[in-house]
Amino acid sequence: SGWAGGNLMTSTDGGSTWSTAATFSAPGATIGYATNAIGDVDERTIDCASLLQVELYNGELFSVTESAMLAGSNYFAYGVDGRWEIIAAQNCVLQVDGSYWLTNLLRGRNGTKWTMGLHSIGDTLVLLDPDDIQLITLSAAALGQTRLYRAITEGRDISTDSDRSFAYQGVNLKPLPPFGGNMTRNTATDDLTLYAYRRSRIIDEWRDYVDIDIGE
Repeated sequence: SGWAGGNLMTSTDGGSTWSTAATFSAPGATIGYATNAIGDVDERTIDCASLLQVELYNGELFSVTESAMLAGSNYFAYGVDGRWEIIAAQNCVLQVDGSYWLTNLLRGRNGTKWTMGLHSIGDTLVLLDPDDIQLITLSAAALGQTRLYRAITEGRDISTDSDRSFAYQGVNLKPLPPFGGNMTRNTATDDLTLYAYRRSRIIDEWRDYVDIDIGE
């Protein structure tokens, strides 16, 4: 209550000097943690069986229509560094104890299907609201390079947080895996022909009678 906003500070020289990587205004992002863990499902359909229970540190959640969810509303990062799953939730229902129940989910979005079976109780959940989150631009030279970060409340000293190490791995730059592979064999020559449908980070939804663009 009364948080004034803050700054994400970063250091590239082991903490000798610090610069501002991003500035955040109050009240901050909608963020919390899961009190249960949901498992692997078929990511091609809406997951109507899983129920994700969430406690929030900050913010509120609201339900949306199915059409709004399919158009990009109520997307979340769910997990921890190294195994984030991108999900979406149509229903976010407030419970009497202040928690939320999330149902009718889109799972494994943006190439994160491989993380679906790796969740644990206590995983972080962040609402990917473009009004509350920021992309931090880094050069290609920063890939794999560990930097120090501190989150400092507005008006407070750099010493009020401790070092947090993080190395950007460029996951958002990697090609998505192909989908729907198939194989045929020529019985006369014994040659194999492999087929797969490519996917792209530029346009990641299917369009009728149109090939997916190559975005890499």
